[in-house]
Amino acid sequence: MCFSFSLRHTLVLLFLLLGGGTELFGQIVSQSEHSVEPDTLIEVILPDVNIYAGRSVRPMTPEERRQLWRLIRDVKITYPYAKYVASTIIETYEYMETLPEKSREAHLKQVEKDLKQEMTPKMKNLTLRQGKILIKLVHRQCGMTGYELVKTFLGGFKAWTWQIFARITGANLKSPYDPLHNPEDATIERIIHLLQQRLL
Repeated sequence: MCFSFSLRHTLVLLFLLLGGGTELFGQIVSQSEHSVEPDTLIEVILPDVNIYAGRSVRPMTPEERRQLWRLIRDVKITYPYAKYVASTIIETYEYMETLPEKSREAHLKQVEKDLKQEMTPKMKNLTLRQGKILIKLVHRQCGMTGYELVKTFLGGFKAWTWQIFARITGANLKSPYDPLHNPEDATIERIIHLLQQRLL
């Protein structure tokens, strides 16, 4: 019996995925050896599959579907900003390590000024909800909350004043990103994985 490449390929994957016996798998390979060069190796690259534990699957209500698409939109808007902030922080930290102690504070002030100038017009377009998501995504990208970042780079007083301003507007610089215990963060994590795989 002779299999075409695509049919053989499909059968091998099916038996592997469905737990088919190794004996049957061996038969398919041995039957198809005549159509493949002896030194030819077939490589199959499958995309990563993320498996999430959670509640049982049920159809979403129209309201839940609307909220999910809203969250997807907000993550698509804020995730690039979070990545930019993280890369800027890493770059700034690495550069500061090469500077003498006396020059570091001046460099930090210049970076802060440049960031404000560049990001303020963009941040003004964010909604409060998007701002809250951005705070969490910065924590995800940097491993530190927004409050901890400001405190580390700009000092405790500025961190305190920025936190007060954030609380007045309804946000919180200390908001953690915790996909293991927060259902919304878990959904955000899934959205990010889909964006990275270009499936959204």
